[in-house]
Amino acid sequence: MLTLLTDSFARLACGSFLAMRLAGLSLVAQETPGLPVAPDVPSTNLLIKSVGPGQFEIGLVRLDKRERTVSFPAVMHMNEATIEYLVVTSTGKTHESLLRTDAQPHHLHVAMLLLGAIGAGTNSFPEGPRQLLPGDTVTIEVTWTIGRRQMRRRAEELVYNRRTKSAMSRGDWVYNGSRLLDGGFAAQRDGSIVSLITDPDALVNNPRPDRGNDDNWTVNKTGLPPLNSPVRVTLRLAATPVVK
Repeated sequence: MLTLLTDSFARLACGSFLAMRLAGLSLVAQETPGLPVAPDVPSTNLLIKSVGPGQFEIGLVRLDKRERTVSFPAVMHMNEATIEYLVVTSTGKTHESLLRTDAQPHHLHVAMLLLGAIGAGTNSFPEGPRQLLPGDTVTIEVTWTIGRRQMRRRAEELVYNRRTKSAMSRGDWVYNGSRLLDGGFAAQRDGSIVSLITDPDALVNNPRPDRGNDDNWTVNKTGLPPLNSPVRVTLRLAATPVVK
């Protein structure tokens, strides 16, 4: 049976800038109770694979409905230098990113929509770095294994704030869902997944006031995974989506 985006879900995706201009992005999957069904949305053969109770895979992205998480594999890309991104794709701005991944931004966005994320919709990004960003509240965690020991860190712990001379302040991130431009889905085009500076084309943005300073963020060398080691990035959606 085909599990596809409903018309209302497609409208929601448009509001988050991802009907993907894919003529209504469709998801072909095994029968998965609780996911919407619509027979009239053209198929792009994007497979959703059921891998356990409430768990699904879209490419390299894993969706866990019960935990309200979306996760994907990545690689520790830098252990020093100024950075503007936490995560980009392997074809993105890797010279400015702490982590890189082969997971596709549009797969991640579809998974977040299926969790109930709304994104920034048609809301414009504020010009002032102290203004609230529109989107959904998420937390980000990075995990990796050393020997038999699993290491777990909030993403903020891996980033250093030069102004405060300390790790990035503990707190949430904002899932804004990127934008749909003439050239297509911006996050897919640019490979930008989690940004430390203000970037409406990234899927996730840092809401902290220092996001306006491109030179403020660097790698926090304390407790980092080894360079080029595999890690897993997990986004957890807040129970109640918030759009400012």
